[in-house]
Amino acid sequence: MESQIKDDLVKDSGVKDRLALMKDDWNLRAVENACWYINTLRLDQTEEEFDRSGVEAVAQWILPELELLTQRAEPKSLRFLEIGCGIGRMTRPLAAIFGEVSATDVSGEMVRRARSRLADLDNVNFYETTGADVSPLPDEYFDIVYSIFVFQHVPEREAIRSTLIDAWRVLKPGGLLRFQTNGVTAESFLTAPKNSWVGETFPEADVRELARELGARVVSIYGADTMYCFSTLRKPRAESLSHALTTPLIEYHGRADDPLIREIPLAGNDAWLSLVVSGVDPELADTNTLRVEIGGIVVAPRYAGQIRPHYERALPDSAELLYLEVSIPETLSPGTTSVRVIQPAHESSPLYEVEIVEPVPAATTIISFRNIFDYGTDIEVSGPKSVVTIFVVGLDLTANVDNVRLRLAGRELTPDYVGYDPSVASYKVDLRLPAGELAPGHEICQLLFRGVASTPLELELKPAGNHPNGGDPAVD
Repeated sequence: MESQIKDDLVKDSGVKDRLALMKDDWNLRAVENACWYINTLRLDQTEEEFDRSGVEAVAQWILPELELLTQRAEPKSLRFLEIGCGIGRMTRPLAAIFGEVSATDVSGEMVRRARSRLADLDNVNFYETTGADVSPLPDEYFDIVYSIFVFQHVPEREAIRSTLIDAWRVLKPGGLLRFQTNGVTAESFLTAPKNSWVGETFPEADVRELARELGARVVSIYGADTMYCFSTLRKPRAESLSHALTTPLIEYHGRADDPLIREIPLAGNDAWLSLVVSGVDPELADTNTLRVEIGGIVVAPRYAGQIRPHYERALPDSAELLYLEVSIPETLSPGTTSVRVIQPAHESSPLYEVEIVEPVPAATTIISFRNIFDYGTDIEVSGPKSVVTIFVVGLDLTANVDNVRLRLAGRELTPDYVGYDPSVASYKVDLRLPAGELAPGHEICQLLFRGVASTPLELELKPAGNHPNGGDPAVD
């Protein structure tokens, strides 16, 4: 199937031209400012800062999931494939964790620079690709295939699909394919022009359809309908097909983030129920086939597989059981609710009772500060870099300039704009820092929504800089 899709892409002259243009674009970006195009937090960064951001990215995205990605195997015994490596920002710290790392990129110039920068490593190999495959890597060779912050820049959905199919080819039976795509489904984004920076979406529905075609087990899909949709597929082992099904039984439940919290809120960021289940073969289970019925409403889990580490620590005898995470339907009412696990062509679990409670006011989370001048993270006390956009998790459709404030340096600042940005499937807050009222230095800030403050965040305020041709942008 993978060769047919690649053949079709090559025969489509329009797609072929756009993939060639994507390659040219990234070659030019590698020459112009590779560090910034890969790590867009600061326009001017030293190589040390750039490399440190790679270590931080691995610490954020790989290490917390290491037990799940390795499936409890020794990382040094595993082969890891990184799709979209750039100049090796994450490749060096990955090479310190895994026994063998292969890394690919559509840009030959990025690959050339990565080879030069990481020439001292003897367990890393780099490869240039077409943007629609991972050739010339061998079949069923890798234990883990991983891609992050890459497919969101690909302007052709079929090229994303083709690359994932080819990634499946090189994955060992029992191995994991984990990748991030843009999962936004807002019509305003879907109809906007796409290029090699603002690429196509590949949302949850596409992931699930592809998994069915491949015969993949969908372990998890997190962040559906957002720019950061993370999917994990497992390649079945041949022997797992003979395992017998038994009757599932819910052994334990808790809130997804904390196994000791047994009451599950009806709405908000914590409205996720975790179930620990016996009687289901973890090799056969996945979120494409299993269903959970909550109060008579059937929903698909976002995770089905090996128990997550924070639950395993709380339930030490549960390592061989199946772990599920599922959202609470918004149409339910607070109270005791019946839950059961539905297994295709087999008996469902006995009914199990869970207490659903009213949600408490949720605190927001500040994801990032950006100045509107050059979209960098450097914020200045006055001038064009004092006009900021703040991306926030936890706001909703009721959020507006009347009920949102920024608490900074003893002041509560009123935004110029609060709203939903469909291009990144996130809420944002735009405001102008008060000129002449703030001093350079480190300040603690919090976003308040209906009087509930976010977790404190340290923000560095820099002196006003000299920005030729900068002007003073207006807030949209």
